[in-house]
Amino acid sequence: MKTRVLALTSISHFINDGNTWVLPTVYGFMTKYLGFSNFIVGLIGTVFFVLSALASPLVSYIADKTGKPMESMGLGIILWGIGLILLGFSLKIDSLPLVFLSTVIVGIASAFYHPLGAAALALTYQGSGGSALGINGAMGSLGRSLYPYITLVLFTIFNKNMMLDLVVIGVVSIIAALPSFTVKISFQQTKAKASTTAKASTYAVGILTLISLFRSIFTNGVSQFLTIILLDILGFSYNAFLGEVMTGILAAAIVGQPLLGYLSDIAGRRLLQGISTGGAVISFLLFIYLHNIWFLPLFGFFTFSNFSVTLSLTSDLVPRNSTGLANALVWGLGVSGGGALGPFIVGLLSDHSGLVQALLIVSVFGLISALMTPLIPRPPKRSKVPLFG
Repeated sequence: MKTRVLALTSISHFINDGNTWVLPTVYGFMTKYLGFSNFIVGLIGTVFFVLSALASPLVSYIADKTGKPMESMGLGIILWGIGLILLGFSLKIDSLPLVFLSTVIVGIASAFYHPLGAAALALTYQGSGGSALGINGAMGSLGRSLYPYITLVLFTIFNKNMMLDLVVIGVVSIIAALPSFTVKISFQQTKAKASTTAKASTYAVGILTLISLFRSIFTNGVSQFLTIILLDILGFSYNAFLGEVMTGILAAAIVGQPLLGYLSDIAGRRLLQGISTGGAVISFLLFIYLHNIWFLPLFGFFTFSNFSVTLSLTSDLVPRNSTGLANALVWGLGVSGGGALGPFIVGLLSDHSGLVQALLIVSVFGLISALMTPLIPRPPKRSKVPLFG
């Protein structure tokens, strides 16, 4: 049973995080072949992250009512497949309303995997699944890295037919989700007792949520436009080689995620939180001013290796019976909220001031986030970093 749960959650993590990066890859197609403005692309990114944040309570409700994390996880992956198939059709007929409808569907779908996959693994391994979480987290990073390349290879094979491209990716998602409905594990929610350290915990969660919000405005403002950055700033062509470059940028987190987790056990999570954000800002600014593409994998390393550190830091700052709510606030309001604002800001400003100027402006939010790190209270306890970002 353990092996099967690990295999299915890892496959779902691979597909969920991979599908998330299909969208920024397709944004380049939208601007190059359909004439979408950067503002529209930014708005699409905003809708995706807003729906992801708003769907989080829905996911919690489903989990509470059904008590079946594997089946609920499978439902989320199926929704991914349906949304991507609809997106392909909407691009084929060049229908902006359908593009936004498909974005709503995949935004909701993106809210399912992480809480439900984590719950399934926690139930299965009962606190002894450190290596399993490492494998699972690496599969998510691998999917995020490979899917831009897979998307553009299929785009080339299908003679620039993006609809067929997305239909294939969507159908694979649906098929891969079906075995999750055959695994029967369940859980029951227990009511948490009130914490005597509520005031301190509220401050800690509040400041970390704000720091995560500013960080995510920067990182998602940049990452959702990565394909367009490579097309417009460096003059890349929209082909399989572009996918290879995107994969190289994102693949750094496969190594970075366990490395930052290990270093945070030694040096402390507060320090690693600040270093990862500051490193992302500095590496991206070096890219903007020097136009040296080798700074983008460094940006990817610092950006996409941070999530497990952030959530572990949150867990260290609050009582154990408040961890779920605290993570929901930091992730939902902070990370997803910034993910909604960042692409919107870049899209809006780039149509008026240019893409580079817009990117420099959101970089300020990243710098503020890094400088706010000392405001985070020192954690009263230490926990192992879950390699599950």
